[in-house]
Amino acid sequence: METDAKNADRLFEKFGRSYEGGDLIFAEGEPCSEIFMILEGRVRLIKKVRHVERDIAILRTDEIFGEHALTETRLHPVSAVAFGKVCRLLALKTEDFRALLKQQSELALKLINQLIRRLEAAEDRIENMMLKDSQSKIVNALIRLAQQVSPDKTPVQLEVTPMELASKIGLDVDTTKQGIIYLRDNQYLSLSNEVLEIHDVEALQQYYQLIGMKEELKKE
Repeated sequence: METDAKNADRLFEKFGRSYEGGDLIFAEGEPCSEIFMILEGRVRLIKKVRHVERDIAILRTDEIFGEHALTETRLHPVSAVAFGKVCRLLALKTEDFRALLKQQSELALKLINQLIRRLEAAEDRIENMMLKDSQSKIVNALIRLAQQVSPDKTPVQLEVTPMELASKIGLDVDTTKQGIIYLRDNQYLSLSNEVLEIHDVEALQQYYQLIGMKEELKKE
């Protein structure tokens, strides 16, 4: 799908929807018949676990969601909520999206790549669930993100907010913020607006190993 402004405006006239921050796009458990693509803004994916809402992911421009409309289940497994001041989306009926997939191989590849990334994120969350210490969860997630962005280079800049990081590792935002502040105060990273810079990934890995050693000593 082309992403130039003129083409986006034309598509928005036909399939577009606008939401303000906090507006519900769809609710968990509702029947789904549309696939969405973000043109502007961000979207929170939220799942209710034992009556408590948990952030699953925060999606950005060009990301696709609501893909369960392509399956036989046709029920949303999560809720989607607009995040930020303005959120502009394309909402395509299943048949329209299928037609686009046939016509535009780039769109199909985009969807496949996003599904692979979400599967990898789910695997990372499972690994983090096995870690008991919240700081271990935060540091492990940051190391993995840094390795994805730049395996061999430091410093590494990550465009990730505390809320986004919290959604990746299954912690509350306040605990995540406290962990990031500790890392900043100890000069492992710096934070400016929504850009987090890890100064030395190897040093962060050493800190992660140190936390693990402390946890093992506590068991003895």
